[in-house]
Amino acid sequence: MKIGFIGTGAMGQPMVGNLVKKGHAVVAYDAVPAALEAAVKLGASGARSAADAAKGSDLVITMLPSSSHVEAAYLGPAGVLEGAAAGRLCIDMSTIAPAVSRRVAEALRTRGVRFVDAPVSGGVPRAQEGTLAIMVGGEAPDVEEARPILAAMGSNVIHVGAVGSGEVAKLCNNLIAGVAAVAVSEAFRIAEGFGVDPKVLTDVISKSSGNTWVMEHMHPVPGLVAKAASSRDYAPGFTTDLMAKDLGLAVNAARELRVPVVVAPAAQQVLRLASSHGLGRKDFSAVYQFLRPSSGEAPV
Repeated sequence: MKIGFIGTGAMGQPMVGNLVKKGHAVVAYDAVPAALEAAVKLGASGARSAADAAKGSDLVITMLPSSSHVEAAYLGPAGVLEGAAAGRLCIDMSTIAPAVSRRVAEALRTRGVRFVDAPVSGGVPRAQEGTLAIMVGGEAPDVEEARPILAAMGSNVIHVGAVGSGEVAKLCNNLIAGVAAVAVSEAFRIAEGFGVDPKVLTDVISKSSGNTWVMEHMHPVPGLVAKAASSRDYAPGFTTDLMAKDLGLAVNAARELRVPVVVAPAAQQVLRLASSHGLGRKDFSAVYQFLRPSSGEAPV
């Protein structure tokens, strides 16, 4: 297929690479010239705008940082809506507010353009491997049409429900992952303070009720899990800033529903503090670095 791909940053680049490897012709666009250049080096051709990428493509994919970027890419000047023909299917793989997905879908629907939301989980490593988990919201026929393309980028493609439902699933997943990263980091800092070997504690927790996917695969203590970001100077699979953003989206969604949330806002605040201390572009497991003990002379 000829695929218009908009948003070729840290996640978008390997996704473009996998589509090219599977034989698809990709026309890419990114507002950042260096990001677009990187996609071209992977085998894509470059477009001048989102509209240009959408024009003539059989299908359009977007992978962008935030709700405002998605709205601008679809509905703004030189956006997808200006270039997409009636009947075209658009797949937004960004993580954004569910309400924005539904708003964009409705705006496209009035022009005969179809839309599904398909946010991903797995970060850069699984994007490179083509093994992302992809949570899809949309009409069943549209999801089935998208499935072969999504399968070129992910190993688990799950239809969650109507448009916006994929975003809901992603935010719920990241709420748990973000909170778990903070909790695991706090636990290991406490153990460290009492002189407990983190390797021994990891062995204990891995066989106990506190075991988590985060500890198994993204251990915040360097050197314990070879593939973890912490063992590579916290090189980002998923940045602290992005996790703080996603927790914020989850908290806002809960407030709109009048659902009380307590732990998620606390974890978001810790991640935001970590970002303010220079860890925003590091992997979100770098919150462990932020949670260093204070000086013995400090009041707390």
